Amino acid sequence: MKKSTIPRVLIATGLEENDVRYATGLVATDPFGLLVEGSRLHLLVSALEAARARKSCPSAVLHTPAQLFADSVPRRRTLGDQVLALVKKRGHRAVQVGPYFPFGIARALERGGVKVLPAEAPAFPRRAIKSPREIACIAKSQRAAVAALRAAVRCIREAEIAPSGVLRHGGKILTSEFLKDLVERTLLDLRCTADGTIVAVGPQGALPHGTGSGPLRAGVPVVIDIFPRDKDTGYWGDITRTVVRGRASERVRRMHRDVLAAQKLALSMVRPGVESRAVQGAVEEFFRKAGHETRLSPPGRECGFIHGVGHGVGLDIHESPGLRNEPGRLAAGNILTVEPGLYFPGVGGVRIEDTVAVTRTGYKILASFPKKLET
Repeated sequence: MKKSTIPRVLIATGLEENDVRYATGLVATDPFGLLVEGSRLHLLVSALEAARARKSCPSAVLHTPAQLFADSVPRRRTLGDQVLALVKKRGHRAVQVGPYFPFGIARALERGGVKVLPAEAPAFPRRAIKSPREIACIAKSQRAAVAALRAAVRCIREAEIAPSGVLRHGGKILTSEFLKDLVERTLLDLRCTADGTIVAVGPQGALPHGTGSGPLRAGVPVVIDIFPRDKDTGYWGDITRTVVRGRASERVRRMHRDVLAAQKLALSMVRPGVESRAVQGAVEEFFRKAGHETRLSPPGRECGFIHGVGHGVGLDIHESPGLRNEPGRLAAGNILTVEPGLYFPGVGGVRIEDTVAVTRTGYKILASFPKKLET
């Protein structure tokens, strides 16, 4: 059997769920299976999901446990049993699976005499090239992110500065938790969900993925990173701004100027054919020449520019392509973030992020928001 003729099996759970959603449009509460035979899709779903599956993916061949085990004594079958039955029904002696395929189902296939082979490529490489519909979906989520960011920055701007430097809003101490709740309420009104929103105050911002907590203070950077997911389409948006209520220190001002310049540099390089690692290398060199030391150890004390310039956005918040030290060239239809940042323990972080679509001649920012530091 030639490698190219070996079908691929995916399970709609974990890190494979969005590959299945991409191919079929189907989302279900419980995991279900997908067998890919070239351009032919076989969906394995329960009777509870069969009608929805037929509507979401009319071109797929539907299979249910009752159909697969019609000649057997009725009993509950595991998903592994069901997948094995489908693969055998289709006459396959081997299947390909990806790196995140469930181990238990792989074992069930092997025990049933089906060879399980590691897949050498993504299930659907075309996911990296977004259709006009997908770009519109991501732009919608990005506009929601901007609306939530606007509400959060307005709240900081309207806050009073207490003698202690703590911000107060509506007579109460303004906290990271309050702003995250405000972001979530704003997004829910726009049919988006928020999970993991970052409002990191002062030194907390030195941890790029630290979500932040506690009171906001004047004169220190507040990193606000909002990444909503549309409840209807499943597509994400992503935006980050760093703001200071009142006057920032000269060091933070310099960090912000340089991060903004680095983002402009990266954006100027975004166009079809450009190597991802070329953008990453240019930004790293820019920060080095600007005098910002980068250290990647010890763990928890990293500083400087310590992450990739950006990542792809779609049905996953982090997907291909990335702007980082890896081979690969940008193509029209890619959607990705451009988000350089600087992080220094004891001082905090500055990150500026926009989500852009790669066009035939360059890029388009999907939704914009001012990049002013002080407010």
